[in-house]
Amino acid sequence: MTVQQTADTSKSQTYDNNGQYTRKGILRYEKIFGDGYVSTGGPETTQYLCTKLQETLRPGIKVLDVGSGIGGAVFHLVREYGAVATGIDLSPEMIAIARERIVHENAADNVTFVLGDIMEVPAGETFDVIWSRDALMHVADKPRLFARLFELTKPGGQIVITDYARGTNEGSPEFRDYIAQTGYNVTDPASYGKLLEDAGYVDVIVEDATEKFRDIMRRESERLTANPDGFLSEFSVADLNYLRDRWAMKERFCKAGDMKWGIYKATRPR
Repeated sequence: MTVQQTADTSKSQTYDNNGQYTRKGILRYEKIFGDGYVSTGGPETTQYLCTKLQETLRPGIKVLDVGSGIGGAVFHLVREYGAVATGIDLSPEMIAIARERIVHENAADNVTFVLGDIMEVPAGETFDVIWSRDALMHVADKPRLFARLFELTKPGGQIVITDYARGTNEGSPEFRDYIAQTGYNVTDPASYGKLLEDAGYVDVIVEDATEKFRDIMRRESERLTANPDGFLSEFSVADLNYLRDRWAMKERFCKAGDMKWGIYKATRPR
């Protein structure tokens, strides 16, 4: 059974990350991240990751986006490179929105969105590229996760990831509360890279991209502040303040060295 053929899992039917990923919450995030995205940097980060993959991206390439959100990266890879892409996500609302947009993107022949848990769905295929944007922080058992992703990567295939991370110290009480409330499971970038190596990947590249993260967040906040009326035509003042406060909070965490952002690329040996 392939990932595309896998039925939606019952576990994922109620997953909304403690209310964070309701339809309203998702569309609110899209307003600050950019059209099609609920992850840092929106299309800008997608383009950056594509430069890391370079000649790997070609017509017919098979991509699995783990934690695909509302499909921005999947649609980009299909539209710009002729990829055949599968997105998988635990959130039913993420998948519902992504599926709604397939027709608009004219991508029905090359895109599949699966509601399910990457740790559980059967898969009788492997992929040229495993792609993930700010999603794997939701998985606690990283060794098992990366062993699973290694199995899904074709020999010679590549994995590319962005993910929230932490410093090597314990962090402030406020940061620890944030991690506990969100249910994130984060480690420092160097340790993250070691986990990829332990899973069997080679040529592991670890980029501590925290300063890039801060710059992106600053520009995201500025865009939101520059057009509050556009945002408030669809959302409330409370929603606006939520995003402003949350971005300011993450900036404080980064400045203190508590929070980091990592970008990772690795290869499965042939």
